[in-house]
Amino acid sequence: MNGPSNAATLARAEKLWKPGVALPPPAGGVIDLLGESFRPTLTQRMLDTAFTAWIYDRMRDGLAPATGMPDFASETRNLAERLALAPGDVVLDVACGHGNFTVEIARRVGPTGLVVGLDIARSMLARAASRVRRAGQGNVLLVRADALALPFRDAVFAKVNCSGGLHQMPDLPRALSEMARVTEPGGRFTGSGFGRGGADEGGLRGWLRRRLALHVVPLERLARTAREAGFADVQAELGGPVGYTWGRRS
Repeated sequence: MNGPSNAATLARAEKLWKPGVALPPPAGGVIDLLGESFRPTLTQRMLDTAFTAWIYDRMRDGLAPATGMPDFASETRNLAERLALAPGDVVLDVACGHGNFTVEIARRVGPTGLVVGLDIARSMLARAASRVRRAGQGNVLLVRADALALPFRDAVFAKVNCSGGLHQMPDLPRALSEMARVTEPGGRFTGSGFGRGGADEGGLRGWLRRRLALHVVPLERLARTAREAGFADVQAELGGPVGYTWGRRS
């Protein structure tokens, strides 16, 4: 059966979960592990509406080149190379949003692979579910859960990706440590978020971004934080306003 979080995909993912995680039945193709108890940041709340999810979905990829970012095809190609995606891989896509990268990863790992797309935003996940259905992908599980407390066992993913989500993590070191925890030894990691050269931003702009939990992370600190989280051979580069980092689990 095609579509997200179908019975066959759920069965294949059975060994991924931490002991004690109770899985509710999927609703609209999404397994919601947060319910009403989760308290998002202001920025996360702003992105979790039907309108903002629609705007992001429609405009993000088209506007990227105008900001100096690679186009979506280039981003996808870079991601696939840096993760060394291969048929049969089990991949976690953190902050999957509307599922554009999730679907591309799912195509590359093929029917023997498995992709878990995770986000905290119901509106984004609803769009991701629709995208997975349109693509006819039956190897995708969509989960509403917190990147700061991933509901998975240690070392269960061969590859972990977080495209465009690092700047929204309220606690970036903790989020990266969680991603490292669930990556198997030698497994690959890629991530990106708003980035900059130079030092941390001060003044009113820096204060406002900290209040919104919207980080523009200096590239050197982004790479250092990834190394401290448990990744090795870490590299980083800027693409317009976005910092990209990648490495492997040490």
